Amino acid sequence: MLPESDVQATISEIEAAFAGLAPPGDDNLLHPDSMDDVDIVDFYGEPTWDDLSDEAMIRSWAAHYFFSAQAFQYYMPGFMIWSLRHSDTIDYTPESTIRAFDPGEPGDPLGEFRVTKFALFTDAQIRSIVSFLRLFSQDDDLGDVAKGALSNYWDARATPT
Repeated sequence: MLPESDVQATISEIEAAFAGLAPPGDDNLLHPDSMDDVDIVDFYGEPTWDDLSDEAMIRSWAAHYFFSAQAFQYYMPGFMIWSLRHSDTIDYTPESTIRAFDPGEPGDPLGEFRVTKFALFTDAQIRSIVSFLRLFSQDDDLGDVAKGALSNYWDARATPT
């Protein structure tokens, strides 16, 4: 279980970093290299990231794998915050959210595809992602997954506040 005070501080950081973004619009949800939109159907109609139900977050655990960079930037705060609030769930959403930030080891055939989704993040958004991953790196169950994402990509991009 993650420390509640750290969870709340990280949620506040995420909310501040991603404030003011507009939903990407239906035509900008699917990554141009993705062929199937079945995992993103809950995002058509431009729901806001903070208005998605628990059921939608659980059902859409794989959506971020198919998101465009714009949709990834817009909807990942919702996945991160939901994961922080439900870190002890048996559902796959928290682990999937952490894995979405990991392009894998050098040479991973999907690494470049995954990194294309990170292109629009601002410095503040990157710092909030790093905070999210560092907090999860303390988790008994998901710590190694978060540490992998940090070492494979995000530690090298972390900027001081």
